[in-house]
Amino acid sequence: MTNTTESVYDNQDKNAENLSADLAAYLQEDDVHAAQQGNMAKYAVGDEKELLKKNVDSGRNAILFASNTLKGFSEKWSGTGKERRLWICDKVSEIGNSSQNKFRAKVIFVEVICTDALIVDQNLVSWCSTGAGADKAQLEHTILQYNRKYVTLQEDGSEDDLSYIKLINYGEKVITNKMRGYLPMRVVQFLSNLHTKSHNIYITRHGQSEYNAAGKLGGNPPLTEAGQEYARRLAKFAEENICKDDRGETRKARLWTSSLQRTILTAEHIQHPFVDDGWQQMSTRVYRNLDEIFAGEYEGLTYAEIEKLHGDEASLRKMDKIGYRYPRGESYFDIIARLDPLVQELESYEEAVLVVSHQAVLRVLYSYLVGNDRELAPKQEIPLHTVVKLSYDAYHDGACTETRFYLGPEVNKKLEAQKQL
Repeated sequence: MTNTTESVYDNQDKNAENLSADLAAYLQEDDVHAAQQGNMAKYAVGDEKELLKKNVDSGRNAILFASNTLKGFSEKWSGTGKERRLWICDKVSEIGNSSQNKFRAKVIFVEVICTDALIVDQNLVSWCSTGAGADKAQLEHTILQYNRKYVTLQEDGSEDDLSYIKLINYGEKVITNKMRGYLPMRVVQFLSNLHTKSHNIYITRHGQSEYNAAGKLGGNPPLTEAGQEYARRLAKFAEENICKDDRGETRKARLWTSSLQRTILTAEHIQHPFVDDGWQQMSTRVYRNLDEIFAGEYEGLTYAEIEKLHGDEASLRKMDKIGYRYPRGESYFDIIARLDPLVQELESYEEAVLVVSHQAVLRVLYSYLVGNDRELAPKQEIPLHTVVKLSYDAYHDGACTETRFYLGPEVNKKLEAQKQL
């Protein structure tokens, strides 16, 4: 029996050492890079020196998933007790002190607690439906055993020196301790809005506008006849697909548009009936954050006119489409900044949401929702008169399933192709 116990502890020590080494190598990559940049800056002069200063990396972030299974409960990096959490803090401090530049890494513990019996039961049923191998009775037994052993983050003062977040019933209650600074508070904000319920997000561009038909940028034009027809088709689609589930039963849904008339007109035929408990279906919320990218001095021009009148600017835009800012206008980075608060709100919704917006904005939003790199956002294809459905299920790999519905009518493909420049 003693030999078996020693073998278990030896294995835990080995696992802890391996993970510590991997974490140290990851965190110290930036340390080496910063040192190289510092050495280069010593021999640089003028503008070159300033450029090197700005190019120093600002740090790395690592996420360690401490398994919630009994098998990994006693691992040193599991954080399942006060002693193990103290060991983690000491180990990370040791890694920082042994580094060439002696950096300081902040440790944040995230604890998810679910005390709502209904949510637990729904989670177990959803997990069993994935075919992961365990039945509901086995999972309930595992939860019971885990609860008997796990030591929650203490609020009696004994762990007040730790930085931690306690999420109770998926944002119903959030407890934080020593979460100071921009990034830690953004982590709190993000986690507070997450939930495990399956939900759908629908995105679509407005119907074809008069500027679309003419190949012009920006402005606030009305819809063409084709755009008006799409608005009618979208209303029917919303009633039959967004506001009803797969069984044809009514489900709650939301509607967002930009403040520009072409999106408001696209959504004008969508009905807003009241359903159970006073909920108004597809009650419109108008956000300036969803407005199209502002082309500044080039509003109302075609791409051909921009190339003819401002060839250098057109070349700069082709070289760096995500970073290029129109003269007195916006860049894709500006769109990312103004979408940020809306994305946080969108993450918190359990109801279906239909977002009617514009090409550049939806490129950024789509890239975030499906997990694409933001550098690829300007190249995403978001065609006119098409609804993109994004479905999320936390218990089936957490993957996003995408379905596209082309509603028509047909529009000029040549002009649409020009928008991809």
